[in-house]
Amino acid sequence: MTTRDVTAGKLPWDAADPYPFYEQRRREGNVVWDDDTGAWLILGYHLAQQILGEPGWTSDPLANPNAPRAVRAMGSDILRRNILTTDGADHHRLRDAVRDVFTRTFITGLTNGIEAIAAETLDHIPSGVEFDFMNDVALPLPIAVAAAWLELDVDSARLLREESPAISRMLGDFVDPAAVEGGTAAFATLLTELLPLAADRRIHPSDDLLSFIGADPDLELDDVVTNALIIAVAGHETTANLLGASVIRLLTPGPDGARPVNTVDTIDGQLLNELLRLDGPVQAVGRTATSDHIIDDVTIRATEPVLIVLAAANRDPAVFHQPDQLQPDRAGPAPLAFGYGSHYCLGAALARLEMTVALQHVIARRPTLCGPPTWRDTPAIRGPLTMPTVFSC
Repeated sequence: MTTRDVTAGKLPWDAADPYPFYEQRRREGNVVWDDDTGAWLILGYHLAQQILGEPGWTSDPLANPNAPRAVRAMGSDILRRNILTTDGADHHRLRDAVRDVFTRTFITGLTNGIEAIAAETLDHIPSGVEFDFMNDVALPLPIAVAAAWLELDVDSARLLREESPAISRMLGDFVDPAAVEGGTAAFATLLTELLPLAADRRIHPSDDLLSFIGADPDLELDDVVTNALIIAVAGHETTANLLGASVIRLLTPGPDGARPVNTVDTIDGQLLNELLRLDGPVQAVGRTATSDHIIDDVTIRATEPVLIVLAAANRDPAVFHQPDQLQPDRAGPAPLAFGYGSHYCLGAALARLEMTVALQHVIARRPTLCGPPTWRDTPAIRGPLTMPTVFSC
């Protein structure tokens, strides 16, 4: 049993610019204890892969000794039914129910629909008039994709957008009691809204995500709705933050004074990988050791929590040359923005498609930042809050 202080839980880095903190701690090593979080920070790329890819760790927040009373009070229902917080057989059971609708071939078939949503979102914004990119583009676009895939009516789609931020905050910070309480309440509201829809889709299936998941007879209706919501909320929140941060990255002059967007004609896979590497919204994911481990000569004992800092791993100087620089033609390993191993993001192909389509439409309008963006105060999920922008055409 560990004798370390595991009563803390506050994420110690700046939500707007966490990278100096990561580099400061990296000077101590790639595995460092952090008193603020009461957890080991895993900062190296290959070490992050190792922990995410090997047995002996759990994603269950209840296994973390830092878990506040609010997590324990919420009961096991959300956690037991949640693809993000289950492991082993339970995780595979939930993941298998939706595996076929997240294949690359299936996702490619959604291209025309996403193109139409992107055009509808962007075309009504007049040129030469300042607007907030996050409020008018980055958030509405992926929520419209999620609502369309769930076949939600206007009122249900509005409710999804209103309640999603609280759920996203909870998923990013299970050690914050206020976040857990707010997220649990929001989840209950959406669960109540979608359970009747899921029941109806089981009897009258359609070409939508609720119907696809509900087709698995081994899943209870609560399982169906819980995982549809997790996929929708986690997907659209992270995509919105990535889209906003990527546009800022492309529109901000580099060391040579030129904006990277000036040399971009097509959003290809390599450029998208660089944007994911530099500005992936999920800063860290938590695991708790279920057995003793030696990681980079550091002993991590059973029940000790770790934070695998994906954003730091993606800037590991031992893996990426000049890691803080955008290099659109960079070769090398894939970024860990979507995780690794059995919990690799199920919606990665969909997120990549949405980003490719959205960025292509955005750069065609020749955007310019009108002022400095502001950033969300959520250290676990990094993203812009406001982005004053104007389209030139």
